[in-house]
Amino acid sequence: METPSSRSSTSSASSSIKSVPSSPTSSNSSIKDTRLSRRTTANTLSATQCAALSELKSLCRAKNVYWNTGDQEGRRIPPSNDDVTLLRYLRARDFAPQAAFKQYNATVIWRKKLALDEMYRMAEISHFEAIRRLMPQWTGRRSRYGVPIFVYSVSKTRPEDLLTTSKKDPSLSSVFLPAEYSTQFVQPLCARLHVDRIMPCSIFIIDLTGVGVRHFWNLRAHLQKASTMATSHYPDLLLTFFGSFQILGAPSFFPAVWGYINKWFEPNLTSKISVLAASEAKAALTKHIDIEDLPVSYGGNLPWEYGMSPNLDEEARDMVGTFADHWIEGPITYVPRDDGDEICAAGTEAEGLRSAVLAKLPVCGAEPGVLFEDGEVGV
Repeated sequence: METPSSRSSTSSASSSIKSVPSSPTSSNSSIKDTRLSRRTTANTLSATQCAALSELKSLCRAKNVYWNTGDQEGRRIPPSNDDVTLLRYLRARDFAPQAAFKQYNATVIWRKKLALDEMYRMAEISHFEAIRRLMPQWTGRRSRYGVPIFVYSVSKTRPEDLLTTSKKDPSLSSVFLPAEYSTQFVQPLCARLHVDRIMPCSIFIIDLTGVGVRHFWNLRAHLQKASTMATSHYPDLLLTFFGSFQILGAPSFFPAVWGYINKWFEPNLTSKISVLAASEAKAALTKHIDIEDLPVSYGGNLPWEYGMSPNLDEEARDMVGTFADHWIEGPITYVPRDDGDEICAAGTEAEGLRSAVLAKLPVCGAEPGVLFEDGEVGV
């Protein structure tokens, strides 16, 4: 994490950033031979990419652009930018620092205008859940590369629910809340479970099974809003090497509307979209997802269906403790702490603003980030 007060130390550290060999056999004595450590090590940075990250940090400092400002979880924090967020924008812009800064700065301004952090922290629980049910949902599992797996079953998204939501929130600004759930909770938790790599990405399984022309057409404004959101302000959650869309069970009319749909996305996102028949799902998905982490609906062994709470794997359950069996609705945040990170409830219910600590994680010796020459990890 870089703050204005840490510029000198960060600058000297950045000059010693090195690339880490992206080989599954890369040596790291702190990694045990478990399912976690056997995952591919493809998310490391080259020397050129490290230089681009350093340049983007310098641009942010020069222009006084900072993602994190003010209060966070009841404590005052200095303005800062974190490497993982910066890398999302660099990867989305092919590691061109100037282009990444332009998009990053636009998003910082947009988030402040919406007061998005406060909106997420104070979201009314029932409204949050109504929105979440209309968006991709986390299965609780990760791919072989450690990234979270989301499923979006379009046939279970009812147009009448969208109408109710739009009446309550005509600007549809709250459509961003589920994306915040991913970036403020799911992504950092999965990164903590895979500490040797930076992973600002996800796999999305978009299930079109049973969707008719009328149903799709009634959802088009919602789907376009969501895609515009991802492209403009949540880059690289889908665009990294192992982040992708898998569209399953495409109906017969889908080729006719694909030309309409792909105009919502940038070319580098459409290149990550795979359209599969239902019969092709298992073979395609198990290239990236272990069979025990793939829902039964798609040929796997995981007893999870769209609308259910996340079903955590053994590693995640061991880390979060009893919270795994007492999942809660509404916003959740992942809060870094020196004495052990915390998973905290957020959102507003009848009794007021929630802030309970749901899980206290053990202190981690190596947080996800960029490796330096001396072995220190920068975040």
